[in-house]
Amino acid sequence: MGLLFGLADQVVLAALAIGVITVIVWGYRMWWQRRPTRADRRAFAGAAPARGAWQQVPTWGIVVGVPAVVALGFALPLFGVPLLVFLVFDLIVGAVRGRRKPEVPVSPAPSGG
Repeated sequence: MGLLFGLADQVVLAALAIGVITVIVWGYRMWWQRRPTRADRRAFAGAAPARGAWQQVPTWGIVVGVPAVVALGFALPLFGVPLLVFLVFDLIVGAVRGRRKPEVPVSPAPSGG
């Protein structure tokens, strides 16, 4: 299909492909820098937001942002469906973690000696 509109179309499609590849590589790079196994080192990009951090978003941000994301999800189903699946999964993980009782560390018994 790149031949349909000539050289200009091929250049635009190549630039688009390079842009998508760049975004994917940067996404993995950002995850690698912020991955959970780096608790002993400070991540270059900063720590990921804590669970429930969305509650500190200003009201106007939620009033504008939520309908915009819902409209985008409706208009772009390949964006909306995975986002919805992720949100449901995140809610389930949050509910399961919320039900767990905090484990109390048990100190070892004193040894006689």
